[in-house]
Amino acid sequence: MAKVVTDENKINEVFGRYVEAVFPSTEKAKEIFKSGRRLTFYLGIDPTGPDLHLGHTTNLFVLKKLINLGHKVILLIGDFTAQTGDPTGRDASRRTLTAKEVEENMKTYLRQVIKILPKGSFELKYNSKWLGKMTFNEIRKLARQVTVQQMVARDMFQRRIAENKPITLEEFLYPLMQGYDSVAMEVDGEVGGTDQTFNMMVGRDLVKSFLDKDKIVITTKLLEDSETGKKLMNKSEGHYVSLNDSPQEMFGRIMALTDSAVLPLFKFATELSDQKVAEIEARHKNSENPKKLKEELSFELVRMYHGEKEAQKAKNEFERVFGQHELPQEIEEIKVAPGKKNIVDLIFEAGVENSRGEIKRLIEQGAVKINEKEVKNWSEEIDIDSQEVVLKIGPRRFYRLKA
Repeated sequence: MAKVVTDENKINEVFGRYVEAVFPSTEKAKEIFKSGRRLTFYLGIDPTGPDLHLGHTTNLFVLKKLINLGHKVILLIGDFTAQTGDPTGRDASRRTLTAKEVEENMKTYLRQVIKILPKGSFELKYNSKWLGKMTFNEIRKLARQVTVQQMVARDMFQRRIAENKPITLEEFLYPLMQGYDSVAMEVDGEVGGTDQTFNMMVGRDLVKSFLDKDKIVITTKLLEDSETGKKLMNKSEGHYVSLNDSPQEMFGRIMALTDSAVLPLFKFATELSDQKVAEIEARHKNSENPKKLKEELSFELVRMYHGEKEAQKAKNEFERVFGQHELPQEIEEIKVAPGKKNIVDLIFEAGVENSRGEIKRLIEQGAVKINEKEVKNWSEEIDIDSQEVVLKIGPRRFYRLKA
């Protein structure tokens, strides 16, 4: 078991640039850390999709610092709560996921997490182990701890009430379920984004009621556009950079982000030193070319998750495709039936899009090219036998189709 570090400078690093707020207070939390007691912290992630993205990494960086101080860390997979879906920030109820869908989503989570947290440095738990076994009597006693007024006060529920949109009782129960995780695991603290503050504070109240402990809550900065304030990573809308992305895909997706995304990502999605981040901020303030800064950001993030060699290859590939307008060196090859066929049918047969309706939409947007020539209508026909067919969808997806 690692020795608990009580060095003040090391403790201060936990509460650095990734952290937004601490409850009950930063000062009180630091006092507890200095006591030398081994604390247990956790981060909960609902597997509502198969990917972890750059927005999740801020929390993982804080957990890494806690591990380095010798504290116990639990990664909690919300396989039970994911079936309800967190109502935080939602103007409508989430689609209910089945247990099978949740199981499929979380298959790759561990592989993604160990890109930041060393394998074996944390404990993995699933909240279905206790939430799935609770009796109605236990739920009744738990529900007694929170008032309807507390729940209704949440901003997203207020919006729904004002807009006459429904709120299910199941959604009211979500903060209780997440809060009870802290009780079931008997933790000393929780780490999560600022959008999770309400849920984590419900857990803090429940820990006080059931365990008579003063749970520490550490809220982390969200990855937000510095100009619009909107989330840069949104799993629900499918707009994010995944830790599962290939080096080329990750590099290209970061380069496609707005210029105002560069500084937030350098600050909260990398482990560069504070001094290095300050230098980048100064360069940005002095009107350095945003593209150059974005290239550095893309290289750094790909380096973090795939290594320097792959980062250099991704950078060279991006320059070849987008700077020199050449084809990528490696293109996925897909076999299709021979003959002359409609472009929509050809793309659907290749299996790169799930519906003909989506393919038609992409063609209407000018996002589909055959051999670098834009496809202008759905009725266009391609003879797969008489020519090499390189299909391009959007700016970064290339496929070589062969009979």
